[in-house]
Amino acid sequence: MEKVQYLWNWDRIDSRLVSQFPYSRNFFQHILTRGGILVNEKKIKKSYRLKNNDIVEIDDLSRYLSPIILDETPDIDIPVVLEKEDYLVINKPKWVLSHPNSVRDVSQPSVVGFLYHKYRDLPTVWNFIRAWLVHRLDKDTDWLMIIAKTEKWLAYFKNLFQQKSGLVSECENIEDVEKEIKFKKFYRAKSEITAFGDAFLEKIKNNLPYYIKENVVPKVPNYIVKMWVTKILDFEIDWEFVDLNLEILTGRTHQIRYHLSNHGLPIVWDYLYWNESDVPMQLTAYKLEFVDMDGENICLTI
Repeated sequence: MEKVQYLWNWDRIDSRLVSQFPYSRNFFQHILTRGGILVNEKKIKKSYRLKNNDIVEIDDLSRYLSPIILDETPDIDIPVVLEKEDYLVINKPKWVLSHPNSVRDVSQPSVVGFLYHKYRDLPTVWNFIRAWLVHRLDKDTDWLMIIAKTEKWLAYFKNLFQQKSGLVSECENIEDVEKEIKFKKFYRAKSEITAFGDAFLEKIKNNLPYYIKENVVPKVPNYIVKMWVTKILDFEIDWEFVDLNLEILTGRTHQIRYHLSNHGLPIVWDYLYWNESDVPMQLTAYKLEFVDMDGENICLTI
């Protein structure tokens, strides 16, 4: 726990904490009830009034995302593209988080918040920040997402992801294993054509589909550099821009954004790899193909 000592002026502890941190009173009352905040090494009531020289110990706040905290998430509508007894597929809009990255993001619209308000019995709801989503997507990207309704189907879909990554990483010739992959995601991207990007497109135009098999070094902290695979299916040049159809054979943080930027084709309005903007990035996951646990082949396009 982090220890803090101030002149407190007899404030209620929940009021003082709200004034010093970007969280609600309800959030701190929940932590106080669970003993996550101590005063002078003792558990105290949420109505406790701080006195001069009190020593306050605050636990890691990110540990306390729970159904009580999720009450604060916006109750938004997300289109449900397909609903089965054991899973559903939604179309996540741009500007909606897959899950809160920390308790600071609980008040922002998210898929986890949508599930909490609309599907209370899902196994994906009752964990902490990541909430056991089958897969996730950048806030600025819209796309199709699978949500498992039971632990059994959640395990099945997670296994599909692991099998796909294992097949790709263990094979020198990726084309040989593609037919064995039972989960596929397809994207559309609009990119600016730089001089380097123009040369790259000229190089690959007669060699499609083209596989980018390179390390990804995303602009995020504490990331382990690994090699991932992006498949360029086809593209169409529109003056100084290019529309690309892509498939990711591995799925990791910023994979498409980094791979395209690294070849002189930064995605339009990508605030990290192109320029800063409030306009949504021009990247959409438009198609999803998979085989479900009942053996049914599912193909969805938006």
